Amino acid sequence: MDSLLHLRRVASIALGLLLWIQVSVQAAQPKLVVRNAILFTVAPGQEKPFRGHLIVASDGTLESVGAGEPAAGSLAAAAAVYDAEGRWILPGFTSAHSHLWQSAYRGLAYNQTLMGWAEAVYQQQAIHADPSSFYWFTLHGALDHLRHGITSVYNFNYSMQNRPGSFDEEQFRAETASGVRFVHGYNVGRFSPTWTIAQAKERMAGFMAWTQTQPGRERLISVMINGAAAFAPGSQQSLGESGVMTELGVGNQVHFMESPPDKYEERQRFRWFLDSGLLRKNVIFGHFVHTDPWMLKETARAGAAMSWNPLSNGRLASGVADIPSYLKAGVRVGMGVDGQASADRADPFENMRMGLYVVRAKYEDATVLSPYDVLRLHTLGGADVLGIGDRAGSLERGKWADFLVVDPTDFGPVFDPYASLVFVGASKDIERVYVNGDLKVRDGKPVDHDFAQVRNEVTRRVKAPAFAP
Repeated sequence: MDSLLHLRRVASIALGLLLWIQVSVQAAQPKLVVRNAILFTVAPGQEKPFRGHLIVASDGTLESVGAGEPAAGSLAAAAAVYDAEGRWILPGFTSAHSHLWQSAYRGLAYNQTLMGWAEAVYQQQAIHADPSSFYWFTLHGALDHLRHGITSVYNFNYSMQNRPGSFDEEQFRAETASGVRFVHGYNVGRFSPTWTIAQAKERMAGFMAWTQTQPGRERLISVMINGAAAFAPGSQQSLGESGVMTELGVGNQVHFMESPPDKYEERQRFRWFLDSGLLRKNVIFGHFVHTDPWMLKETARAGAAMSWNPLSNGRLASGVADIPSYLKAGVRVGMGVDGQASADRADPFENMRMGLYVVRAKYEDATVLSPYDVLRLHTLGGADVLGIGDRAGSLERGKWADFLVVDPTDFGPVFDPYASLVFVGASKDIERVYVNGDLKVRDGKPVDHDFAQVRNEVTRRVKAPAFAP
């Protein structure tokens, strides 16, 4: 009996050892090795691109980013090897400010500024769509972001207090289904005697708990408040949002200083942010165009950030943000493509060019902002604004393996790689997009979804447009 028991123990130990070895081998096996690439890492102190390799660990993080060839052992052990053949690889773009659902309403109100445009999109169109439609709108917008090389996004989700239904839940399901990394922007509502801070906090806490039960939540960066403090009369909204932020430990992105006619009134409201404690590190000012030196100084002092959306600001005639002054003041800046109904294309290349060109035109100085500057703001700068600068935005060991592959064939002779990338590059040049080391887009097409079917579903659900050829 003792011998039998001993044999069983030995067998159990041996089985455990084999399982441990198997797990260890799987953990050591790279998910993906990329070789023969020109790497634009955007890592601090590493501005010069170089020919090298990436090794993606089994958990989807970058195990190695280096010059030259990867170790022979990594090549032999890798689950997949991709020979980039001299193509350019850069970090996935970050959009620090987007409205994914608005991809259903591109081209609307082409001759309107902010308020007229908002009337057309929200009151004439979106008001007719049900929660299930917002699933398809959001999925389409997220896949369109991925197609354009955006791997992380702040998404302002649609919901209105007087519209019942599971709008947030449907949009969250679409976000997770798409494969993009995302901040889910949540509308806490406008505080009033009939909608209290306690009610808003309870509802938001319930939603946050629900998200933790959902498949695909590993792509969720965080839940943040879609702030309304710039639009509500009095300081009650600022105080309420500040309280919810503190109790739930969430950040806040508020549209602020966007509309030229409202800039003087909104500047007065900046004091509410200070007095309520709303101005803090995990606050992002969306647009933030019409500021003054005092506002920039206080924003930088608090460690708050801004999202710069040049395509949208140009389309809606909102003005030009003085980005060199923001950076000089110490304000953290990340770029966003905004909604596909106000910028119309979720295209970081066009966004970088627009931003760079209008700032240079404003200063009448071609040295005030460089191609490298705007690339950094649309990658590492955006990641920092969203609170993931330690995990995304550059190609560095330990960060997420989120990157895109660019074919530079159409760039012609390259005199400066960043000038070619920003001045000449386009979404058509993106061959592949990876998130977590997993291929998500190839030659402009999502690999996990039938994009044509998604597009057709969106078209079917949108209120009939005025023009029907």
